[in-house]
Amino acid sequence: MRLFRALVASAAAALAAAYVPPHMELPPSWTDVAKDTLIPLEFKSEAASALEGSESMVSEAACMSAADVIAQHGGKHGCIAFAEGRAIAELAAREDKPLEGFGIFGVVKEVGVDDAGLQEFATEYFPYPLYRDEETTFYTALGARKMKVSSWNPIKIFRGLRAVGKRLKKKQISGNMKGEGLVQGGIIIFDKAGRARYAYREETGFEVPIEDIIAAVKMVKAEPATVAA
Repeated sequence: MRLFRALVASAAAALAAAYVPPHMELPPSWTDVAKDTLIPLEFKSEAASALEGSESMVSEAACMSAADVIAQHGGKHGCIAFAEGRAIAELAAREDKPLEGFGIFGVVKEVGVDDAGLQEFATEYFPYPLYRDEETTFYTALGARKMKVSSWNPIKIFRGLRAVGKRLKKKQISGNMKGEGLVQGGIIIFDKAGRARYAYREETGFEVPIEDIIAAVKMVKAEPATVAA
């Protein structure tokens, strides 16, 4: 009986470890982001820009296919693409290394709107390569959704925005509403073959479900080579 109970407990634990919440699954209408075109971004200091006589601290390199970018940043198990947010950088910096074996890169919708804020993000919060999503294919795949407004009551709207601001301040993140800041992004997890396997669609005002991201990463790590090939 004890052996049976141990086996049942072991099987239950294995099942729990292998569970990825349904909201992380790719929808049937998923867009193949590998066909997108991405533009590498390079950042200069304000002093360097002034010496060059340029007003922008962001410059763009030659276009690359998203498939090449995914392959370039592929790690032992795959890679993770991030569109808006800071959670992936924080996860990668954790001592238990939950993202070990995965390369990381980020995509943004636009430049030339708030380049100072973009440079601050790249230098202070996200120490990984950044690309401009020229056709916004990554955002389309993630739903291209705008921030939800559940009520047009101005008091409720103000309280909601204030709550978001408090969360940013608590994490020492500055933010603004310039450009298309209200368009929601997310996180895409690719396997070692460069195929999108799971995705988290950002919900503005809510914390990123870290444990769900880790569960999806563990699932991709556990896949045999024949599955990801």
